[in-house]
Amino acid sequence: MIRSSAFARAARRGVWLAGAAALASAGLVSAQPAAPSGPVIINAPPPQSSGAVQEEAPPQETPTPAPVVVPPMTEKEIAPAPPEAPAEPEKLAPPPRRARYDIAVLEAVDKITAETLVFEAPVGKPIRYKGLIFTVRACERSSAEEPVEDSVAYLSIDSQPRAEAGRPTPPARQVFKGWMYASSPGLHPLEHPVYDAWVISCRAAAPQPAPAALVSR
Repeated sequence: MIRSSAFARAARRGVWLAGAAALASAGLVSAQPAAPSGPVIINAPPPQSSGAVQEEAPPQETPTPAPVVVPPMTEKEIAPAPPEAPAEPEKLAPPPRRARYDIAVLEAVDKITAETLVFEAPVGKPIRYKGLIFTVRACERSSAEEPVEDSVAYLSIDSQPRAEAGRPTPPARQVFKGWMYASSPGLHPLEHPVYDAWVISCRAAAPQPAPAALVSR
């Protein structure tokens, strides 16, 4: 009995010592600081200089450049440059003159009766066609340098009905004034409800025969 109780006490004591040792080891482990996660930098001591002294190379001598002699400025260089004369515009050759004639050949039409008439109108002389009076001021033909051969007449057209017996002549009313082109009748047309007219060509008047010489007897 005595041995068994002593054995039991020894066993309990061993269990208690083991537990104390376990607690002590656990406390020691928890008390230790955590190891650093990054690398540890250790400052190495500077290398000790040896006994040998390194000699420095002597400085190289750089030659001093010679001074540059600047020539003095002349009066011509100091004075401002004279202004440039403006360029003369290129002279264009005058356009060739057209040949002028003293008779204009015109054509007129009556829109109501469809009657057409070709007639001549001397420059400066009024010519009547029914209710219209034509007065040609100039008649020209294109020159040889022009690309299109054409006849051009400058005329005025007045509208004036014929005078009736026993009634005064009604006043004339101008219905057209300007240039008419034979190649382009629709460029400057006559705008009239009854009549229409345009230029056909220009021509020179026929030469007048010389008077017969008187024969003396």
